[in-house]
Amino acid sequence: MLILVFSLVCQAEQAYQAPLVRESLLLDIESESFAVAVGERGHILIKQGDKEFTQVNVPTQATLTSVTVIGDNIWAAGHDAVIIHSPDRGLSWEIQHNDPELDRPFLDILFLDALNGIAIGAYGLFYQTQDGGANWESVRHASFLNPMDREYLEEIRVENEDFYQQELESILPHLNRISIASDNNLYLAGEAGLLAYSADNGSTWERFDIEYTGSFFDIQKMENGTVVAAGLRGNIFAMKEGEEWQYLETCNTATINSIIVRTDNLFFIGNNGVVVKSAIPLSLSPHDPFASEDECTVSDGVSITTTESKSALLNAATVQGETIVTAADGIYSLSLD
Repeated sequence: MLILVFSLVCQAEQAYQAPLVRESLLLDIESESFAVAVGERGHILIKQGDKEFTQVNVPTQATLTSVTVIGDNIWAAGHDAVIIHSPDRGLSWEIQHNDPELDRPFLDILFLDALNGIAIGAYGLFYQTQDGGANWESVRHASFLNPMDREYLEEIRVENEDFYQQELESILPHLNRISIASDNNLYLAGEAGLLAYSADNGSTWERFDIEYTGSFFDIQKMENGTVVAAGLRGNIFAMKEGEEWQYLETCNTATINSIIVRTDNLFFIGNNGVVVKSAIPLSLSPHDPFASEDECTVSDGVSITTTESKSALLNAATVQGETIVTAADGIYSLSLD
């Protein structure tokens, strides 16, 4: 009887095999020698060679928000603080971390190689591994806070270390996106104007000084050294090496979810099916937080289009020469001209 009960529980935890899975909410995609997309209800779709995206069986029904690929290894993370891993391109899966009682989702996951990985999420959720995910360690980084909050916490720490840790956990911002640049530095975007970088594989972080307090959902460093960040209400900022953050004016107020870097252009995709295109180098100007939308003038080299469905565009990857987007209405090819 116990064996029967255990079998039923295991079966219940398998992701639902949806007949219209390609039209379901899909949140992230990554493409190397094969492509992987993840989304709601534990949906994972894999494309090998010329075959179509096909759903695979995984041991969770939690919404998966992010995926990362190293060689044949796949890691996906999401709600219930779940992290699942496949060593064989999705043929088999195991749960490496799962904590529904924590009530905090992972929002992004990045592996630097087959051993070293980082998963980040809501309320400062930050886990790291050095053994391919066999063990995950929770870390709190006070450096993600603004200077005033850090000063407040240091005053508390002098009196009571336990209370300091409790307060730190309660006020850390959401961590939305982590990326790696060609110089191996890591970059992180989050809530309340959080932009940060790490020069030591994520062990320590330094927060950028930027006069903006809205949420950022992506940050990327381009080959020319310019760091670009985008997020809430269509706000896009960029920082050239050795200079201050400046603003790319698009007159778009739809939230930007992801940045796509190409050789000659940057593309920003977001809610309402918006696609913002900007020529490289970017035409930047100082940010005026009090400027009226009626006075908006689009920066040189910027153009805006929207998809026919106007569904939220979440992320994109190049798959066999095509730009494939994950969106609120599924997965499909997106023309970037």
